[in-house]
Amino acid sequence: MHPRETRMSPVQLFMLLVPGIGSTAVLGLPAVTAAFARQDAWLAPLAALPASALVIWVCGRLAARFPDETFAEYAPKVVGWLPGKLCGLLLFWYFFHLDAAISREFADFLIATAHPRTPMALAVGLAAFATAVAVRHGPEILGRLGELFALPAVLLILVIVGLAYSSVDMRLLEPVLENGWRPVFVSGFLTQAFTGQFVLLLVLLPSVNGLQHGVKASYLALGAIAAALVLVSAVTIAVFGPLTPNLLWPFFKVSRVGSFGTVLARVDPLVTGLWVAGSCLKLSLHRYAAVVTLAHTVGVRDWRRLVLPMSGLVAAYAVGHLESTVEHGYMLSYFWAPYTQLFQLVLPAVVLIVAVLRGVEAKRDERG
Repeated sequence: MHPRETRMSPVQLFMLLVPGIGSTAVLGLPAVTAAFARQDAWLAPLAALPASALVIWVCGRLAARFPDETFAEYAPKVVGWLPGKLCGLLLFWYFFHLDAAISREFADFLIATAHPRTPMALAVGLAAFATAVAVRHGPEILGRLGELFALPAVLLILVIVGLAYSSVDMRLLEPVLENGWRPVFVSGFLTQAFTGQFVLLLVLLPSVNGLQHGVKASYLALGAIAAALVLVSAVTIAVFGPLTPNLLWPFFKVSRVGSFGTVLARVDPLVTGLWVAGSCLKLSLHRYAAVVTLAHTVGVRDWRRLVLPMSGLVAAYAVGHLESTVEHGYMLSYFWAPYTQLFQLVLPAVVLIVAVLRGVEAKRDERG
């Protein structure tokens, strides 16, 4: 079954991308960016916008030249058979590695906040099985899950911000740009590792009804994610100030301090539940991208046959490739951003440039 055989609307794509990219960034990113930009970390998502928008533009231009085809299908036509297959394998590795990193972060958070005695392998394995079931039903079902989850997640963020109002001290955001723009751009580069995940469009756009509307929905999703990250970072720093870089999941801590008198307090269990749901949706989305990319690279017609074996490999790699949560955080801060740029921007941009220079695009009858 090809992705073009299962369709989703641009609205569903928007609803899928917002939690499918922003869910894990909301809880942990403020600590990473605050370590470099301090009180100016709330500007980091804005600094990451141009490069993230460029990722969407590149994916949209490739989709326009090769409609109804994924990256792994048209890369060999553009750069040659062997280099094209290598490009497909590289993109697959990115999705696979990112899926494993998300799995590990999901398990670390669940064990640390709710189930401290749960073995890591069990938490990762259950998530892998649950997401595999969703992935096998294709992008249409993932889009519907996004519709169910996106609005409650946004409302919960707004509730947490409202409940934390009494603990907010806006003076902790001053002085603005104390050390200039350089720390902000460094933090924006780190943020790009998350917002650059719009490279998923290389796999998702063939399933969207109306390419141009799908690209516009992607830009809107980027704006929504950036706005949420700015709000979350600003509120977190205004609550914890210079302590923010020392907290593992600072926005989760914000949900614990916020309250509405004695009527409503400690909404962190809701945060745990919705974050688990958002993480599973993100896992499903990247698992789907990894499986489809691998299937089209090696020539497997029905990508669904690869879902369960791939889920097992992701779970095994998630458990074994990092020693601890501390090592995972160090990787995100100092290694992950430059590493992901090779896959999010450089790889698709090179293929697009070669396609333009060589004049390669789908034939008219293929373009419909």
